[in-house]
Amino acid sequence: MPKYKMLVFTNPTKGGDEANYNKWYNEQHIPDVCRIEGFTGAQRFKNTIDGITNYLAIYEVDAPDAAAAIANLTSKAGTDEMVMTDDLDVEGTSVMVYEELTEPYVA
Repeated sequence: MPKYKMLVFTNPTKGGDEANYNKWYNEQHIPDVCRIEGFTGAQRFKNTIDGITNYLAIYEVDAPDAAAAIANLTSKAGTDEMVMTDDLDVEGTSVMVYEELTEPYVA
């Protein structure tokens, strides 16, 4: 079965509460996403160099059809299965999905 990485670039809302945004993302959003079929793990990162987005989440997607898994995920946004927050800048969010071509290289 193909494996994918879904990269999600986000920011908190301008003037919003960044601490609440991070608490929601770490304690609510990632667990919600990882309960959805096909999503098997996630890790977050903070940008250390000036850029357009300050945060990156990389999700592990293990599904026969990444587009279907992501459509299923999107359909749950704003429901009890995937609670959202006003602290997330939705319009500034971008998502990219990549299919694995190789196994991870370990030095």
